[in-house]
Amino acid sequence: MGQLILITEARLAKQFLITERQVRSLFKEYKYAPGEYLYTKCVKKYISGLKKRKPDESEEAEKLKKIKRETQEFKLKILKDEYHSEEIIKDLLADIYIKFRSQLLSSSRKIAVEIEQNENENIKDTVEKHILKALDELSRYNPPSNKGDR
Repeated sequence: MGQLILITEARLAKQFLITERQVRSLFKEYKYAPGEYLYTKCVKKYISGLKKRKPDESEEAEKLKKIKRETQEFKLKILKDEYHSEEIIKDLLADIYIKFRSQLLSSSRKIAVEIEQNENENIKDTVEKHILKALDELSRYNPPSNKGDR
């Protein structure tokens, strides 16, 4: 038959880089005495288990971990107010557009009144002053955050 080689549960776990609990469950049929196992049979079973295991399992597990981590990072960025949902962006753009449009439309009336009152003032300067005021107001637009202070 061959030489009988025994190994302790702790050394087997250390050799295969698994826990002692996993050693007990994987190699229970090769247990020789309490805490001792038949070394050669355990090695053969471990190697056959590695061959049967799909090589993609570890890759799939890594991909899943990566996706979970990215999802958690994304959720954290949302909580930190670094991302906004599509609906919020559409609402913000509509709000900006409406305010800017009304500002420009009211500017045309203001420009007309100002030109009538100050006939000797340069029309180009008056129009430019009102456009710059509207653009300045647009640049100071402060969007609401994800935190609900909308």
